[in-house]
Amino acid sequence: MRIADAWAWLEAHALIGPHPFQSSSANARRITEAGKKALQHGLQRLKAGQRLDVDLHHLLAWTVRRQFLMGEFELAAFAALKEVEVRVRPLGGFSDELVGVGLMAAAFTPRGPGALTDKNAEAGEQEAMMALFRGAIGTFKYPSSHRAVDYDNPVLAAEVVLLADLPMRLLDRIEARMTQEQ
Repeated sequence: MRIADAWAWLEAHALIGPHPFQSSSANARRITEAGKKALQHGLQRLKAGQRLDVDLHHLLAWTVRRQFLMGEFELAAFAALKEVEVRVRPLGGFSDELVGVGLMAAAFTPRGPGALTDKNAEAGEQEAMMALFRGAIGTFKYPSSHRAVDYDNPVLAAEVVLLADLPMRLLDRIEARMTQEQ
């Protein structure tokens, strides 16, 4: 029974599939390209890729998923957070000179308030939103901007991509709120 379950799991994850040249047996199977990669890199990489098998924000999906599947984990994580920064700049009306954590602070500061701050939110929520954006950029984009970061754990890289997905969706809400206020 366990062998049948394992076999079904391998097929469900496309690690094995029908053998194209064995027409004499309908049950003939082969190791797929994905299966060969799993043998070469281990199941951790497969599981990390499955984490990204979700509806990523449309501004992230194409580039980030492609880089990740090619094994370019650092580039995928960097590109995802770069998109957050690139999107904040025009939404807040900032110039190209303001970057990174400073850009996030200017965009979301409760004091002022920042161009993207929800003026109807409670002060602690405003502060937390700024901390979320500053923390994501400072923790995961800055290091890749200035030095090589070894994402030897693809699960961590997948989580960074998913972390970037959240601010992108929050920016969708902010953009909609700003449109309504105009």
